[in-house]
Amino acid sequence: MTLSSKTSKATSSSAQKYPANGNPPVWPDSLKAYVGRCFASVGPSQRGAMEKNLKKVITSAIESTSLWAIDWDTRELPLDGIKAVDDGEDMLEKLKTDAKKRVDAKSDIGTVAVNAMRTSPPPPASYKSTSITFTKSDQQYSTTNGQASSSISKATKRSAKWDQRITEPETTEDSAKRKNSNIEQERKEKRLLRFDSPSGNESTPTPVATPDYDTEPEIFVGRSMKLEKKYLRLTSAPDPETVRPLHILRQTLDLLKEKWKSERNYAYICDQFKSMRQDLTVQLIQNEFTVNVYEIHARIALENGDLGEYNQCQTQLRSLYAMNIAGHPIEFLAYRILYLLHTRNRSDMNDLLIELTDEQKADDAIAHALQVREAMTDQDYHSLMRLYLSAPNMGGYIMDSFINRERHAALEIICKAFRPDVPLRFLTDEIGFDSDKSCYEFLEKHALNQFIDESSLRLRAKDAYPTAQNNRMTAFRKIDIKGQI
Repeated sequence: MTLSSKTSKATSSSAQKYPANGNPPVWPDSLKAYVGRCFASVGPSQRGAMEKNLKKVITSAIESTSLWAIDWDTRELPLDGIKAVDDGEDMLEKLKTDAKKRVDAKSDIGTVAVNAMRTSPPPPASYKSTSITFTKSDQQYSTTNGQASSSISKATKRSAKWDQRITEPETTEDSAKRKNSNIEQERKEKRLLRFDSPSGNESTPTPVATPDYDTEPEIFVGRSMKLEKKYLRLTSAPDPETVRPLHILRQTLDLLKEKWKSERNYAYICDQFKSMRQDLTVQLIQNEFTVNVYEIHARIALENGDLGEYNQCQTQLRSLYAMNIAGHPIEFLAYRILYLLHTRNRSDMNDLLIELTDEQKADDAIAHALQVREAMTDQDYHSLMRLYLSAPNMGGYIMDSFINRERHAALEIICKAFRPDVPLRFLTDEIGFDSDKSCYEFLEKHALNQFIDESSLRLRAKDAYPTAQNNRMTAFRKIDIKGQI
């Protein structure tokens, strides 16, 4: 089932107003209204692109558990990659409409003419009249006595021929001619209507009705007193009896911090934090406590290499920081720069760099992230490894996600530049390992240890170059799309 068919079942309700009883809908009514506005804003040729954009927006909202919290009534339409219909397309639509009208008009005129011939024979011509005036294509023609007789005679003969066709049986030859004429006429009509859809036989999608909606969300307070609650994805409107209020959530956060310090069970902690985030979202709680929950969860996710969960937190934090809610926006802005380097998302990186202020650039964490970007752009692996070993805050955890990829690029450059061999100790320093043992294990994992002389501990660079090149190509083909922004 497509997104269009799901949203066509919309009824009228608010964007964030949950039903108090009965069987609640899976989708907020304001979301259905939002989808209706989206499809109403584009032409038929753009509906496919709009549907793809809507899928991305709604999938993101579901994954971040903010489907019921987003104010769909004021959200901007997802018009990325959708071009406005130009004059050429408008003209094409007009031509298609005119073609339909012409075909319908021909059919109607033919029917009326035949019926008229059957029921009303032409009036007898009057040869005594001095002139006859008739209209054809909005132009008037006048004839005198002699010309009138000739015109009336021709009209009478044509009328008689129509009567003969209707009342007398057709011969085989006449029937074949008429059949061929009808087939040719049908072909012409099909050619005129061929532009009704892109493929020539697709039906026009049914427009999505836009229901009435209420812009005022209903805010409720949870009544659950449980400190711990397993995370379950919402499939209907939340029940206040299973949602924890703010003062209980504060106690839950204190409990989870203690459990993380003592047990270090990431699967459990992540599940509990997602449950907390869900309770905050459905109650529309957006304050410093909300920011604190997302920041702590993001840091724990980074520590455990869970970039997907980190990115969900980062996305919500950006929205909360935009509301000027207190937190650590500079710290997480530096993390975002490093994350974009990991995903190699150049377009978002360029947008971010344009928005950076001088005050932000002066911060140590952001300055470090920008230096990492510069080193990667210049392929300066020497500086990059130094920056990796001196990353502030938790930036090193994000760099862990792409440092091995950059090590392969560095090894390819080293094997190409050095002849005939290079010491293992040199490699340890240049590609950012803290010991020769860890460096050797890395080389062994990627089939480069076979080129190391065991007695002198030197890498035969020329022999190792093809393998190093292949490792680099393989590493750069693997792009993490799990948590892309």
